[in-house]
Amino acid sequence: MTAQADIQHEDPFGIVGTVQARVFHVEKAVAEGGFGVVYRAQHEVFRAPVALKCLKLPENLTEEQKTEFLERFRAEAELLFRLSAALPEVVRPLQFGVLDTASLVPFLALEWLEGQTLDGFVADRASKGQAPIPLSAALDVVGPVARVLSRAHQFSDRGKDVTIIHRDVKPENVFLAEVDGERMTRILDFGIARVRAATSAIAGHATGTDVLKAFSPAYAAPEQWSPETYGGPGPWTDVYGLALTLTEVLIGRAPIFGDLTAMMGAALDPELRPTPRNRGAKVTDNVERAFQKALAVDPRQRTQTIEGFWTQLEIAAGRSPSITRRLGTSPSLLSAVPTPELELALPDIAPPSAPAVAPPAQASPPSAGVHMVAPLRERAPAPLELAPVLEVERPVASRPRPVRRDVGPGAGVWVSPRDRAPTRSFAEKFSGPAWLIVLALAVGGAEIVWMRVTGERLNLPVRPLYIAGPLGIIGLVLVLIRLFED
Repeated sequence: MTAQADIQHEDPFGIVGTVQARVFHVEKAVAEGGFGVVYRAQHEVFRAPVALKCLKLPENLTEEQKTEFLERFRAEAELLFRLSAALPEVVRPLQFGVLDTASLVPFLALEWLEGQTLDGFVADRASKGQAPIPLSAALDVVGPVARVLSRAHQFSDRGKDVTIIHRDVKPENVFLAEVDGERMTRILDFGIARVRAATSAIAGHATGTDVLKAFSPAYAAPEQWSPETYGGPGPWTDVYGLALTLTEVLIGRAPIFGDLTAMMGAALDPELRPTPRNRGAKVTDNVERAFQKALAVDPRQRTQTIEGFWTQLEIAAGRSPSITRRLGTSPSLLSAVPTPELELALPDIAPPSAPAVAPPAQASPPSAGVHMVAPLRERAPAPLELAPVLEVERPVASRPRPVRRDVGPGAGVWVSPRDRAPTRSFAEKFSGPAWLIVLALAVGGAEIVWMRVTGERLNLPVRPLYIAGPLGIIGLVLVLIRLFED
């Protein structure tokens, strides 16, 4: 493990030395933050190390609130399980459960990672007096994170395209794992930020400290500081977090720091954005423009997709684009999925105004974010039966109100107005029958004119009047049908 993980931490839940969920022998606490504690444990069946991420919950939750929170956490664990199965760069969950303690402590067992977090890598170079790595090397290190976020934002799950937002992209959640002598970049804590927000929502807390547990202040996007001004989070929130993460790699330190007031001011100041050049790094104009767009205060003016931001950087660095949008997906539309909350496209955000958020007195301790991997490749011996629930965010944007269409006795199907047949104009409805009637009049009128002029009938096998009559009748019938069909 890294020096970060070797630091001794307290055991707030008192589980060191115990066996949890019948297979996890807890060895020590390796990291602690304001929202949870990470323990190293030994899987007694597979004889391999795992990480137990144990969450801190408010003590005043009712039984109903506890049940609701556990279901939300289970849904996030299910989502992470399916995501990690499709994207190996996402840390893999092994089991979800509750600790055998007096208080309710839900946990998520994760694969153990040997290596160090990206912020540890940056700090190590700075402590040794080494210069920050150049843009080309930074793109190689952070590139897997960009590709994972891009795929998660357009994730195909059971035939449906859904958007999965990380909401807490930062160097601490990027892990440089050592696997078989090779370095692999992994991304941590998918879904944890949403669980943090759910904790305060369920408990009914409204204090600033509880709100801040839902995001990391030093890497929070403006819409996370002031959602009433800038709207809700979306893929553009992860674009902001990725740009700040890459900025830290390029300058060798955190781009935003200080107390809460200073951090909020830096995030919301439209004049001085935390871009590499503004923080002292030497980058080209094209690279700086890409960061300025990705770190815009107003989400409507920000780069909307990960692939858009990353492609600008790669082209500026003289590379070919490595991320493309998967066919059949749209950056602004999600398929409906069976979940109470959906997140679509760009938010309909009111024009930016002075933020009304008052910062709390102190920040919650930052999460240490140490996670895990190593030889463990097997699944947990008793896998969960996971219900098909996916949770993604709700947009601020408006969408067409669905209408109900009955199909069969007692059945109802909700459809969007765009799926109904469009209303036809008067000309569209009656142009066909009108042409039939005009043709009938023309054919019949031609024979009548001929007979008056020559005094003889046309020498044809069938008289035109015999054709004109049925044509006129058909045209009139069609007119009546079109009148009553709508």
